[in-house]
Amino acid sequence: MKRYQVKVSVAADRDLLQIQAFLLSVLSKRGAFRYVVTMMTELRTLASYADLFHTSRYADIRAIHPKARRMVSHNKRWTYVFHIEDDTVVVDRILPSKMIKW
Repeated sequence: MKRYQVKVSVAADRDLLQIQAFLLSVLSKRGAFRYVVTMMTELRTLASYADLFHTSRYADIRAIHPKARRMVSHNKRWTYVFHIEDDTVVVDRILPSKMIKW
């Protein structure tokens, strides 16, 4: 299996900061920190498993990148939108799963 380097785009980093701010408003600092660490761990798994995900057929995801792929988070609340460039996985966005439409 091929190993990739994972890079988070500016837009995805902004999404993660907004998620973190929201989590701090509804959870304790420790709970919000653990939640974000779990999300970052999931993103790092793309280094090994990015090839397992096919190019998405969802129009909302293809609008982000023509060859975008998606991975759903462990609790199915978030969708990680990414694409592969040579030896790098670029995480384009982190979106709420309920916002994605065909």
